[in-house]
Amino acid sequence: WMLLAIAVSIFVPKNSKLLWFLRAHFNRNKDSKTESGKYASYCANALEKCVVNGARSAKPSRMEVLSILLKNPHHHSLPHAVPVHMLNGTYHVVGFDGSTTISEFLQTLNLDIGCRGIELSGFTIFSDDPIEKNMDHCLSQKDKVCDVISRWETALREKGSGKFENKRVIRFTYKNRMFWRRSTPGETEKERLLFCYQISHQIVEGRFPLNKELAFELSALMAQIDIGDLTTDKGRCSSAGSNILSEALDKFYPVRYQESASQEEKDLLELSLAEKWRGLAGKSVTDCVRILLTCTRKWQFFGA
Repeated sequence: WMLLAIAVSIFVPKNSKLLWFLRAHFNRNKDSKTESGKYASYCANALEKCVVNGARSAKPSRMEVLSILLKNPHHHSLPHAVPVHMLNGTYHVVGFDGSTTISEFLQTLNLDIGCRGIELSGFTIFSDDPIEKNMDHCLSQKDKVCDVISRWETALREKGSGKFENKRVIRFTYKNRMFWRRSTPGETEKERLLFCYQISHQIVEGRFPLNKELAFELSALMAQIDIGDLTTDKGRCSSAGSNILSEALDKFYPVRYQESASQEEKDLLELSLAEKWRGLAGKSVTDCVRILLTCTRKWQFFGA
């Protein structure tokens, strides 16, 4: 039954008689009281979804096989689940089965977190590269989630000459792929917040044109969004022994303006950031998001 639970999501029998036989076999063995009966119920549903979405293009992944082996898929509405990481440091776990497409996976995520579809928001799913660091791939909406994971694991295994790194797993990230100004009136608060973090990443990496003064303004806005008001206590070393100002500077201020700076110059940068940050005291996250987006969207190539 475990083998069937994996196989029914991979390919659809070309022979109509075999397809009829499988359907009859699963329906005859369905039973919510026995383990084999639960597997039969799952297989029946998985087969019908595979008929609708089509066969897979890659072999089962290690993650998919382990998921079926370790728990009866009938006990869960969806047998597999992975975290999707947001650029604000949070993540959301999304369930899927062997036939779920990236489009369906994205729709589920959007409903859960309160964002519009890709055709309006421009937000979609990216995966990391198993070999190259700091490289993400925008996933095709027609691809199956399990196929994406399988190809990722295969590439990782080939890199290791057949050895598999158990500690490494695919990382899905939710971020904006394309921006349309005509879609801004209907933006949700979640979309606007995530957009701010994506712009901030571009600023830090030097992919957004701005001078040092504007960099301080935007870094202070991001610090207010991410941390809140800068109090006297936050200006000193925290209980973890790290300086909040130094962390904010590293996280939100362009790297190119810090690379060759001496310790004295970094102290001055922190003081400048603190001055701008304290000026935002009492500002809500919504207000800061609105100010940051209004400012950055004036650039003619924004979102390109």
